[in-house]
Amino acid sequence: MWVLNNRTPYSAERNWTRDKQGMHLWLVAVKATFDIGASGKLVLCEEQPPPLLAPEYRGDPATSSLRLDSDLLSRKPATDFLIDASAHAPGGRAAATVPVAFRLGGIEKTLLVHGVRTYRKGVLGLAAGKPRPFVSHPIHYEWAFGGADVSHTDPARHRLDARNPVGKGFGPGSVDQDEEQLAHSIEYPDGDPSKRGPAGFGPIASYWSPRLERAGTYDAVWERTKKPLLPDDYDDQYALSSPDDQRLPRPLLGGEAVTLLNMTPSGVLRFELPRISLAFCSSVPTVMTGAGSYQVDFLEQPEGPARGRARDCVRMGTPSRSKAAGCSTPLLGFGRICAMSCRLFEE
Repeated sequence: MWVLNNRTPYSAERNWTRDKQGMHLWLVAVKATFDIGASGKLVLCEEQPPPLLAPEYRGDPATSSLRLDSDLLSRKPATDFLIDASAHAPGGRAAATVPVAFRLGGIEKTLLVHGVRTYRKGVLGLAAGKPRPFVSHPIHYEWAFGGADVSHTDPARHRLDARNPVGKGFGPGSVDQDEEQLAHSIEYPDGDPSKRGPAGFGPIASYWSPRLERAGTYDAVWERTKKPLLPDDYDDQYALSSPDDQRLPRPLLGGEAVTLLNMTPSGVLRFELPRISLAFCSSVPTVMTGAGSYQVDFLEQPEGPARGRARDCVRMGTPSRSKAAGCSTPLLGFGRICAMSCRLFEE
């Protein structure tokens, strides 16, 4: 196992992975966590949570949404932007519906968060009822359109929405006249929720569509010609967990402004991504970054072909300290943000 000598104030971890050609890659993740003040000023946290080796779910992985994806699954080919937050009614006054939005770089996204509501059968069929006013409501996929229909007595006729198996609203045709069934509470401002798919800011699980399809085809041909390597139609985008409409058109470099609307009690939260310069005695880096409510996490993922001997030490640190360490391989500085996750926690 190669040694990772972390000389930064941030946390770091490493993992081995392989590409489609079977080449072993040594992946290193450096994660920096900051507190965000009310004015948007970032302060490095005393405690630096380590990069995740495995995904974390909100509960049972089979019945809950993904909270945090692995930081060391694979190299990220583009920038992930993720938000884990709740909708907050403006001014703390209960509201039936609250718009939530973010702006970062060249992308903006708006969702509507309704209070709890139910489906009822009427003359024209099923319809969502009036939402109950709320002060705070989680923006989780459990409240977005999706779910499963297991009402039929024949299990072979059970169905689920592969885009969001844990949501609400999919196949509610079995609701009785006097029965109430929870409806989805999070949706896009326009369009049919069943056609647009689940609305959310959080990560998509690896077994949900459309991410699952990007993992490639594992059939008899693959078993005969490629196993245990990745299939030829494996898409590098599989490593990205963000919704497709949250993919940034270009890498982040630090200094970009972030604006979040109605995802904190104050209504608007603005801050700038910090500029972090790291250097490694390795090659071919990527950077993954995350921001948390009142916290911002930054993760860098350098990776490269496995070279040298098993006892080689890959030193890591700021450029000045690394130079003093006397590394035998060139030092490379990286500042490209490949992923960013905003996690907004209520106090």
